Amino acid sequence: MVISIANQAMLDLWGKDSSVIGKTLKVAIPELEGQPFFGILDNVFETGETYYAKESKADLIINGNLQTFYFTFTYKPLKDSDGHTYAIINTAAHLTELVAARKEIAETQERLAFALQSAGIGTWDLDPINNRVNWDGRCQELFGFAESGEIKYEDVLSCIHTDDQKRVNRAVLAAINPRNGGYYDIKFRTVNAKNNQLRWVHCKGKAYFNDEKVAYRFAGIAQDITNEVIGKQREQQLMSLVSHNADHMTVADMQGNLIYMNNASRNLLGVDLDADVTQMSARDFYTPEELDRVQNHIIKEISEESGWKGTIYLKNFATKEIIPCTVNYILIKDTETGEIIGRGATARDLRPELRARAELQRVATIVDSSEDFCNYCDINGNTLYINPSGVELIGIDEDKIVKSNLFDYHSAKTNALIKNEIMPVLIEKGKWSGELELLHQKTGEIVPIHKQLYMIREEITDIPVAIAGIARDLRPELYARKVLNDKNNALQALVNELEFLANTVPSVVWTSKPDGNLDYINQRWYDQSGKTLEETMGASWIDTVHPDDLPFALKSWQIALKTGKSYEIEFRCMTKHGDYRWYLVRALPLKDIEGKIVKWYGTNTDVHHQKELEQQKDNFLGIASHELKTPVTSLKAYAQVMEAMFKRSGDLKNADLLGKMNKQVDRLTSLIKDLLDVTKINAGRLQFNNAGFDFNEMVEEVIEDVQRTSSKHIIVKKLNFNKEIFGDRERICQVVTNLLTNAVKYSPDANEVIIYTEDHNTTVQVCVQDFGIGISKEKTDHVFEQFYRVSGNKEHTFPGLGLGLYISSEIVKRLNGRIWVNSVVNKGSTFCFSIPVRQEIPF
Repeated sequence: MVISIANQAMLDLWGKDSSVIGKTLKVAIPELEGQPFFGILDNVFETGETYYAKESKADLIINGNLQTFYFTFTYKPLKDSDGHTYAIINTAAHLTELVAARKEIAETQERLAFALQSAGIGTWDLDPINNRVNWDGRCQELFGFAESGEIKYEDVLSCIHTDDQKRVNRAVLAAINPRNGGYYDIKFRTVNAKNNQLRWVHCKGKAYFNDEKVAYRFAGIAQDITNEVIGKQREQQLMSLVSHNADHMTVADMQGNLIYMNNASRNLLGVDLDADVTQMSARDFYTPEELDRVQNHIIKEISEESGWKGTIYLKNFATKEIIPCTVNYILIKDTETGEIIGRGATARDLRPELRARAELQRVATIVDSSEDFCNYCDINGNTLYINPSGVELIGIDEDKIVKSNLFDYHSAKTNALIKNEIMPVLIEKGKWSGELELLHQKTGEIVPIHKQLYMIREEITDIPVAIAGIARDLRPELYARKVLNDKNNALQALVNELEFLANTVPSVVWTSKPDGNLDYINQRWYDQSGKTLEETMGASWIDTVHPDDLPFALKSWQIALKTGKSYEIEFRCMTKHGDYRWYLVRALPLKDIEGKIVKWYGTNTDVHHQKELEQQKDNFLGIASHELKTPVTSLKAYAQVMEAMFKRSGDLKNADLLGKMNKQVDRLTSLIKDLLDVTKINAGRLQFNNAGFDFNEMVEEVIEDVQRTSSKHIIVKKLNFNKEIFGDRERICQVVTNLLTNAVKYSPDANEVIIYTEDHNTTVQVCVQDFGIGISKEKTDHVFEQFYRVSGNKEHTFPGLGLGLYISSEIVKRLNGRIWVNSVVNKGSTFCFSIPVRQEIPF
């Protein structure tokens, strides 16, 4: 094989120059001897078949050194017309660097796999587009999943603890969101579906995004951190136990520099809970004298086996108070070397114990000075101690106390009770209390007492060793009981008289507890209703109320109970004959000196006849106002036509008179409308048509209409409500119109009226302020009553029937709102109403 032609690239691959052209291949590249290439060429020449090799190894001498290279090459035969091979074309691609890189990657992957396997780390790869996960065997083990290869993402979530699934899913969604950087780091629990084994897993990963910012790959690792989590939990539990231990606990090095101090110690020694105690030392908590004692004496006495226990005096870091403590010191050793590296201390504050001792001394002093009888006996009743008050009560000489037995200074009746009943109870339960009798040792008088007896037991063996007793002289109490009983009898006699008086009045008289349940009602009720005591007391009275009146009666009663305001309402109750009669029901609360209600007192007055008369009046008003409506409408029409005719004829004087007549007809129309509304209100037929509307727009329209009728007054708007409300637009408009026209009418000497609207979230509030004649305080409660007109020197000059405010009040009430007035005589009035933004109850 002779080299006929070779380009520079081929010469570079061989590491030769052009001098090899014309030489045989074996001469030109002798290092190929022993390699397969000569044999391959011979085979191609003989068979005429092309040979192709990929990443084939070849050893070539380059710059005098034999080196290994990798090529992808082709030996292609060139044939003559007879099909005989006369030459071979060799093409080659130098892939040495690619093969070396691939080999290095393979070795790196092998090392990585070994490292992951050694660390117990698994790998996973999520395809977010197709929602599938590919993971290795370690991940399968960590997640408790039996299947290998690709798994659905939903199946992976099912292996995660139910309390962690949502959190993990949120973390995955955040990672594959390109705005978050694509990083994923989370710790959660997995549960093996077969054996319910719970593991803690720490997953880290990264999402990869395409040009469209869509995550096409999400890969990472998973590591079992169960032992780490359990270790931390145990460490936290131990630290929590130590930190919250009631005893003072500290750890310091052998030089006295603090390493740790628990919460109890911090509280005891005045150290903030967040303070760095490593910046403190023993000298911060001892006086110089005590520090010298601890460091130069006590520390040296600490035994490696038993430590040291004794009393020391600590100093509060903040207050400098000296605190006596019982302390246990132990030495702390390095677990590896056994070297002593520090000391631990637990301390108990002795101040409570010292206070307890002092308290015991005070108790002994108190017992000695107590006015009650106190005695102390052994288990056989032999007296060991009687306090001075007891000595005086039973008249015993002090030198005879220790020679006496408790049976000596109790009556025979009491002694029998002690032996037969009290002693068994003391042995079983340890205490007894009740009334007994003492026996005066000199006069023989029987002294009634209330006594408490306690069995004293030995602390370790629990054997009864003594009996302690405390007794109170009952003679003053028995006398007080007699006096109280006499007063109760006198009070009962007075109650009987009051009950007789209550039964003589024509009204039903009743009382109730603060919760509204009846506890008394006079005989008049039973005569009228035919009900029994059981059928009336408590809340049973509601069974007699007419079904149509009951909801409002109960609601008003509950409001009165809650607010403490007086209760006044009219409703129908069933009589013993089965018919219903109207009653005016009033009730007032009786309050104690602290203002708390202790009782309600009420009356039910029969107003059935008055209601019938009112109904007749309403019927008359309804018929009269309805019959007046048609002729008044016709009269208005005629007046308007005649006014127009006079104006066209130039008779302005008569036209002006007809204009004034037209205004009076408008007033008459308004009065008739008010009368019709009153009859509808009284009959419960006032219609409401609720719908959504712009409240501010409605108020603006009313202001414009009223302003048009008043040239003297300027209506100032301060509107701060800009919402749509749901209610009856016309009825609310009627209320606002009435308040504005009244403000103008009753302030003749003023030139301004102000209207406010306010947004109170769920309600809208409207206020109209005038600067007119005002209303006295005692009359403001009546201005919303039917046909009520304020009386006085000025009020009679203003026209009207006194129905406008009554109608407005009823409309506001039906809209579940409230209406009120604030007024000062000669300075003006402010009328306000508040209604819900949305009416829930249809009318």
